[in-house]
Amino acid sequence: MHNTFIATTFDWDHRNPKDWQRFLNRVLRKFRIKAKLTPPQPGMANVEIRMNLFHLLEQTVVHNVPGDVVELGCNAGESTIVMRIILNTLASGKQLHAYDSFEGLPKLQETDHRDEVYSEGDMAVDDHVLIKNFDSLGLKLPHIHKGWFEDTIPEELPEQICFALIDCDLYEGTKHVLPHVYERMPAGAIGMIAVYYDEKLLPRKGLEGGYRSPGVKRAVDEFFADKPETVGMLYANENACGYFRKL
Repeated sequence: MHNTFIATTFDWDHRNPKDWQRFLNRVLRKFRIKAKLTPPQPGMANVEIRMNLFHLLEQTVVHNVPGDVVELGCNAGESTIVMRIILNTLASGKQLHAYDSFEGLPKLQETDHRDEVYSEGDMAVDDHVLIKNFDSLGLKLPHIHKGWFEDTIPEELPEQICFALIDCDLYEGTKHVLPHVYERMPAGAIGMIAVYYDEKLLPRKGLEGGYRSPGVKRAVDEFFADKPETVGMLYANENACGYFRKL
């Protein structure tokens, strides 16, 4: 399966300079200045994150891991679109489920407030934006579950899950959904955890808070402390994510 759609769908490949930036880059080269202008990094997932998503989800489909696909925290549905295209291309009968409050983040509890990364209402987007994005590409909509995680999880989860993209941003949300998703995953299923960042593995100065979400790492590490699986970190330029394969 080709994965070029990861760069061509919408304006996802921000490594590719715009026309005006290419012009200025020629000027810089003329003056032998070793610098290059590119578009700013995206506020949400970048192209490298989508490449990680592509390879992890494709594995579960190709290896016929039983279960459906879920995304906890879908926002405007861009990563959901990646998953839909993969499932369509590989002729998979798996169902795709997308969960979000579509009201942004909830009121922060102390466990997340102390990190000083997010605020209530951050990343709010109307579900009509997700629907419009899917319609613009002629793609079948996922099963949309609108509401706070505490109201939709676990009641609205499928019985089996082969792949889960967990993008809850906060400690509390991640802590709530992880055990319910985990128990529905058969052997070989994969969980991908957005903004899971380990500074010991990749120390970086000046990394913005939203790219490291310390509450997510705390919740994940606590949950897997007594589990046989190991959570690995995948590099994705300014982003990073974690993943595990159910044993």
